[in-house]
Amino acid sequence: MVEIEDIAEIFTKVTERYEEPVPIGGRCESFTYYRTEDLSEDDLNACAEYVAQRLESILSPQHPDVFLKLPGGYSFFAERLSAVYSEMIPGNREIPLEQYLESKLSNGFGTQYRGKNAILVTDVITTARSSLEAHTKATLRGIPVLCWATLIDRTFGPGPVPVVSAYTGDPVRLLTRG
Repeated sequence: MVEIEDIAEIFTKVTERYEEPVPIGGRCESFTYYRTEDLSEDDLNACAEYVAQRLESILSPQHPDVFLKLPGGYSFFAERLSAVYSEMIPGNREIPLEQYLESKLSNGFGTQYRGKNAILVTDVITTARSSLEAHTKATLRGIPVLCWATLIDRTFGPGPVPVVSAYTGDPVRLLTRG
């Protein structure tokens, strides 16, 4: 069983701190940056196991029918999480992992999973804007979203569903556009 101390140690290795804020994506900045691409195979497996354990305790007795991988991740965390979680649940059934793309939703994908419980998965959530947009589009197509799963949560705020993460990162500052 993976413990919180193990996770903290993993993310300490990939944390960079700066005196001046650095851009994170196109909408925010922070004094802290997490190099998720530097996580080892063992680190990613431990994070997937930890998040799977948390999902099981938060969602039980419900279980997802599909994991929806949001665009932008580089770590293959979603693939690991899907595999680990599938092994944990009763019946040891495989839960499909689908790449979440707007074009797929519009071309029958939404119909395929209508009424199926989903978990949105990404590497890092900062402002939650892309996750919220994906959540809304899935819900409008009849796909209930149980929660969002991520390596690092930097949102610090309530959303429409729980955020289940391996690690809570330092805050980000939203950039204003004039």
